Amino acid sequence: MIEPSGPGSPRISPEPERPSPRRRGTGALVASILIAAIVGGGVATGVTLGILRLQSRTNPQSVDLGSRVTVTEDNAIATVAQKAAPAVVSVTAQGRSAGLASGFLVTSDGYIVTNVAAIANAAGLSVLVTGDARRHDARIVDYDCETGVAVLKVDQVSNEPTLAFGDSAGLKIGQNVVAVGGPLGDRVSRGVVGSLHRALLLDGSATAGAQVTDVIQTDSRLAPDVSGGPLLNLGGQVVGVTAAGASGGQPVSYALSASFIRPEVEQIVQSGQLVVPTLGIQTSEVTAEEAALRGGTAGALVVVVRAGEPAEVAGLKQGDVITALDDVKLDAAHPLGEVLRTLYRPAQRVNVTYSRGGTSDQKQVTLAGEHPRCQ
Repeated sequence: MIEPSGPGSPRISPEPERPSPRRRGTGALVASILIAAIVGGGVATGVTLGILRLQSRTNPQSVDLGSRVTVTEDNAIATVAQKAAPAVVSVTAQGRSAGLASGFLVTSDGYIVTNVAAIANAAGLSVLVTGDARRHDARIVDYDCETGVAVLKVDQVSNEPTLAFGDSAGLKIGQNVVAVGGPLGDRVSRGVVGSLHRALLLDGSATAGAQVTDVIQTDSRLAPDVSGGPLLNLGGQVVGVTAAGASGGQPVSYALSASFIRPEVEQIVQSGQLVVPTLGIQTSEVTAEEAALRGGTAGALVVVVRAGEPAEVAGLKQGDVITALDDVKLDAAHPLGEVLRTLYRPAQRVNVTYSRGGTSDQKQVTLAGEHPRCQ
């Protein structure tokens, strides 16, 4: 079995510009999952991802076209699944039981998005592409244990069908979504968005103790071989990457937010590796409900402060609760990891507001850059 050997934790030279926010209401996911097969990969020149931001309706609808043809929401779901299926792939992880999962193509030359759990503890990976009887060897380009996204590459393919990311910020509770996966994209699960901005503490051998935050939950129960496939809105855009696990001894199905993972996917495809800004701490999210029930402050509770890292240099300590970065208040819809990844770059300075012993204070911290850690 191959141990993780992903990119290191490079420091980045200062960049004077602050990136424009991609989204402030997206999801973040903190996962502590062991990756066991990492092989870096190059990127074809000029490869870009198509981004669509079409807004789907959230209410059941029926449109009479005046020619004995009626378009219903059920028709739309069937159409979305049918059109998505050719871009959905089956991922096989060798060297472990229950090694089947799903993914989907985001570039026509073979870049595939899936979740980290789909490739954990694998001695090797292969992919079955719809319409192609051959199994293709796949390599891991890069991954993020904290958001849960992984990008694979199969070589010697071209003109493959792809799926485009949509804006998961537009999702509403009660909205219909479609999960597609399985060996040939032939497993379809219609679901309803049951909750947004949820935090889950995962069980299981590969995910024990991992905390996922601000995830999309649906009422669907996903089979393991569907996990890693796309969650689509009725416009046919990917609004999430599905995942199946357990929390509190009960099975749970959720999805990684597309708007949050899309910048990471783009960076991996374009540069071949992922570098993210970091404070040099490990945190646990404290929701407003938990703060109200137990007392204290909502935000990101500092659990570990790494020696020599930006937070320690600035004077932050274990037990502090970070409540804001600059003017962005942290909450269930804006967890620390998401705010850092979507609004900042390594080497930028940020004003960190925190609570210590019931007193609020602020420190200026210069962010470092590193490859996301599997804790």
